[in-house]
Amino acid sequence: MDPPLSARLAIGPVDVDPVVREWVDAETLQRLVARHRRGDWGDVDARDARDNTLAAYRQQGGLRSVFNLGRGLQVWVITSDLGKDSLHTTVLLPEDA
Repeated sequence: MDPPLSARLAIGPVDVDPVVREWVDAETLQRLVARHRRGDWGDVDARDARDNTLAAYRQQGGLRSVFNLGRGLQVWVITSDLGKDSLHTTVLLPEDA
């Protein structure tokens, strides 16, 4: 049996866009990144969720979680370069992606 996704998922260093820091408190940011790290992709559609899970297991490509925080505020958590030395994660607003 495979270990749970959370046991496999590395997301590298996390950069938070300054605009996100203005709108979202540190505790919420930590919670969103933790959800992303354990394979909770938030409010993505079924196809994107499947694509994320496959990328995480294969350690190829990238991941995108979408979190709707209310008041019309949506935050994306994007991990790029899975399986590479340049692996990193960015937290940003969709319009900055």
